[in-house]
Amino acid sequence: MPPKGRPAFRDFFPYATLLQKSLASLYAPGGIRAEDVVTTVALDVSYSKEKAYAAAVVYRAKDDRVLEAQTGEYGVHFPYIPGYLYLREAPPLLRVLAQVESPYDLILVDAHGRLHPRKAGLATIVGVLMERPTVGIAKSLLVGKVTGIGEVRPILLRGEEEGLYVRDGRAFYASPGNMMSLKEIGLWLEERGNTYPAELARADALSKKLRVSSEAAGPS
Repeated sequence: MPPKGRPAFRDFFPYATLLQKSLASLYAPGGIRAEDVVTTVALDVSYSKEKAYAAAVVYRAKDDRVLEAQTGEYGVHFPYIPGYLYLREAPPLLRVLAQVESPYDLILVDAHGRLHPRKAGLATIVGVLMERPTVGIAKSLLVGKVTGIGEVRPILLRGEEEGLYVRDGRAFYASPGNMMSLKEIGLWLEERGNTYPAELARADALSKKLRVSSEAAGPS
């Protein structure tokens, strides 16, 4: 039985799956080149009960400078369901991204892109809806197999290279979201020293700071 007052989410899955597949079909494999990425916007969100605390950080790597930061506190309408993260996180991320005024070349999302059972992770959903180059950077592997040796290794999904495993003290997993090829993502990561993106770490810290301050303030 679903929780009282909450919809039976399992009844929504066929529609959610169809929507995911439809958006995945709009994925553009090419687009921006690594050398053309000057500014990025990193997106992350943290949670407390029925609230989402989203952050967007516009960042320029060449001088390690944050150009803009935006945050937002939003209601949560779906539980966490593996493979359907977009239902929970896309709304707050898109809303906080809409607040950004600075130009940016690439969106970074703390989630998977093509490394997804339906090749439609949150980074792909955001990239397709925004029609912007997008890369997913995740801290754990949902699907696929890491192959080869070294600090940067390809990840195969159903026989195709769809992501990169990168070891930077801790492992992270990069995959195309939209409009940037895996080859260019690899080149971009190499230019950045194959390290976890600093702007994503800042967005993560900012979303958590907002959550803590909101919890300390109590109900509004």
